[in-house]
Amino acid sequence: MPETMTSADLRTRNQVRLLRAVHDAAAPITRAEAARVLGIGRNTAAALVGELERARLLHEVPAEAAGRGRPTTLLVPHPEGPLAFAVDFREDTWTLASVALGGAITELEGGEHDRTPRVFADLRAAIARHATDRLAVVGLATSGPIRDGHRLHISHLGWDEVDLAGLIGPDWPVTVIDNDARLAGLAEARRGALRGMGTAMHFHIDFDIGGTLLLGGDAQRGAHNIAGEFGHMPLTGSPLECMCGARGCWSLDVGANALVRHFGARPGYGEGRELAREILRWAEDGDAEASAAVDANAAALGTGLGALANALDPQAISLSGLGVDLIRLRRDTIESHCAAGLMAFRRDEPPQILAGTVGDAGPLTGAAEIAWDAILAPDRVKALLQGA
Repeated sequence: MPETMTSADLRTRNQVRLLRAVHDAAAPITRAEAARVLGIGRNTAAALVGELERARLLHEVPAEAAGRGRPTTLLVPHPEGPLAFAVDFREDTWTLASVALGGAITELEGGEHDRTPRVFADLRAAIARHATDRLAVVGLATSGPIRDGHRLHISHLGWDEVDLAGLIGPDWPVTVIDNDARLAGLAEARRGALRGMGTAMHFHIDFDIGGTLLLGGDAQRGAHNIAGEFGHMPLTGSPLECMCGARGCWSLDVGANALVRHFGARPGYGEGRELAREILRWAEDGDAEASAAVDANAAALGTGLGALANALDPQAISLSGLGVDLIRLRRDTIESHCAAGLMAFRRDEPPQILAGTVGDAGPLTGAAEIAWDAILAPDRVKALLQGA
């Protein structure tokens, strides 16, 4: 039986929709634009804005004059309103940022870590240094899959079944956490190259490759919240054993670890990112050995993308991290190997392969998005309005 919606529920729903419209917009919107997006009258929009302003959730400011006519206003974050914190936790570094309604990110601090779970104590201390009573939710992007929402696996660091419940305890603010590659894809779907696309894939390339399937802009998570480990599929025929315990993983051939392995360095344990970036620079300058390493990386990337395109039929595929460098340096190699792996009938309409536009901030931006998803949940918005 359908759930009955009261007039109060309907009002909360419209308040959430208005906040969501302001948050999702690529630039500040006017009250009239918001009314059109929501399909409501201007008087209703004015009343909703007034209520949200009194609750310190939204603020209305004059827009710059644009000729004659009635002055207009823009809807922006309230200067005393809630904030999200976003954390990008990588295998060797971390970054903490503050994020307002609308997605504007202000980096607060960051640093390297010792590659043990003790880093979560460092993160908690950093959050405490910057937190005020405006902090509502922390969003955290982490490398590695998170099984059932709390068991973290980072094979390159030797982390297996690390219990996040014991590391992100009751002394933390409300915290939501997800995989970095999945969040980078969410960022591209909401604020970058994949905006408005129905079926798409995104791959974030750092030490290795991880990705996500996006349907209607939503990153797919799977039954145990660990979908998207495409890097651990045997797509390129590598004979090597991966630190995850499987053999022949695609990630053995794509990313920083594969680049440094080509030069005889030991991959894994969060080491080698700077050497990998040096190899990319050497290849750009024409060094033969570096060029061979980058060629192999790009070919393996394209081969894997072709296989996955056969299975999942994306409209477009975007890349972030080192993937942006690989597209810039070896687009033809990536596209030709992708095409060679496509079924013949697909080759006349291959998926677009795009450089992500959110850049290296993809996981951080995605972490900000899931934090704001939590803040804009109807129950939380209703509580904030009732407490105003």
